[in-house]
Amino acid sequence: MRHLMAAVLPLLCSSLALAEGLPTSAIVIDTVEVGDPGNLAAPIIPFDPKTPDQTTAVEFVGRVDYVYEIGMYEITVEQYVMFLNAVDRVGGNVQQLWDPLMDPQANPYRGQVCRELKEPPGERFKVASPVWLHKPIAFIDFFRAARFVNSLHNGQHVRTEIAPGKFRYVCQFSTETEFGVYELRKQTSFGSYATRQAVRGFVLPSQDEWIKAAYYSRTVIAGDRQYWRYPTMTDTPPTAATCDACGNVTNAGNGPLANYANAAVWCPSGCQSGSTGACTPPSNPGNLTDVGACLTTSPWGTYDQGGNVVEWTDTVVAPPTDAPNPLSQCIWRQVHGGIATAGAYQLWLSATGSTDPYGQALGSVNQFGGFRVGMLPDAQPCEPDPCPADLNGDGAVNGTDLGILLNSWGVCR
Repeated sequence: MRHLMAAVLPLLCSSLALAEGLPTSAIVIDTVEVGDPGNLAAPIIPFDPKTPDQTTAVEFVGRVDYVYEIGMYEITVEQYVMFLNAVDRVGGNVQQLWDPLMDPQANPYRGQVCRELKEPPGERFKVASPVWLHKPIAFIDFFRAARFVNSLHNGQHVRTEIAPGKFRYVCQFSTETEFGVYELRKQTSFGSYATRQAVRGFVLPSQDEWIKAAYYSRTVIAGDRQYWRYPTMTDTPPTAATCDACGNVTNAGNGPLANYANAAVWCPSGCQSGSTGACTPPSNPGNLTDVGACLTTSPWGTYDQGGNVVEWTDTVVAPPTDAPNPLSQCIWRQVHGGIATAGAYQLWLSATGSTDPYGQALGSVNQFGGFRVGMLPDAQPCEPDPCPADLNGDGAVNGTDLGILLNSWGVCR
């Protein structure tokens, strides 16, 4: 029903009503609980489809020693616009939470959010068209995601269990975005190094939390493994999602399904006219689909951890050797999940890519960067890393760790 108006409304920034009964600064976030604490890590070689053994693995990922929650869905355009209006009522964009490429006038194919300074304070950011409401927000860098989480963390929420292991949070944003979970008050210096300061409440998922929710099976699967290769409970590539002129998935239920491989092609202009003939996509035509629309879940009940937008984690890594680093960032972040234009290999468990906090090092992170939130409902132990020199997480400090250190040696600007 939510798409009936989309086919007839033009691409305009019109006000969109919030869910009945919610305050204007409140959003709803659904989470799933991820249990089995202390699970075994998965040995991987990045971007290698084979499963290595303990001696040939380069990284070990996916182990989490506590029960936590993770967002069932990616953060949507509607939710992000509510955040913008709550924390930047005058639309000054001092913290660069809104990107000009979000504007449909500048970006007709993927522009999701307008800024209209003539509107009343608190209403100056608008969803560009109803077709974007429930699609994931894009053009998100690490700092935008971290400020969203800080605002949630510093705000208020009410938690309700909606099914066994599934929870609903009704949240009100705080205007405080610069500290809470991530210290961002000096973004250009130590803000790049911001690590998780909270032991409970909303967070960005860590790489291990993200991977466990996406791939880890509570029961043993083929080959005595407990990790699937794809976040769709399969070891073979999922079917690519197709859609109509308004981005509604047309082959849902024929899963496992994911929005990747350039298969979901639609334009807001095509939706307006009711014809894909009005659509002029870019060279990489894959576009976003509504969160959860593929009706395919991970082993824990999350949606879209493969395809749609690539998702930020708060795990810090050093920049890869010889990687493009246009802003000379000393600290990068792990990102996961593939995008709407991705090949199947970008959905693998071993696709452990990283980028600088502004999302520039991987070209598509800029236009396809998104996120989901995590939740630590109980206080977690805040202890120092027992082995901080183990830079690649393989359980040993050796020449490989020294090589990582030496490759990053030098002045950090």
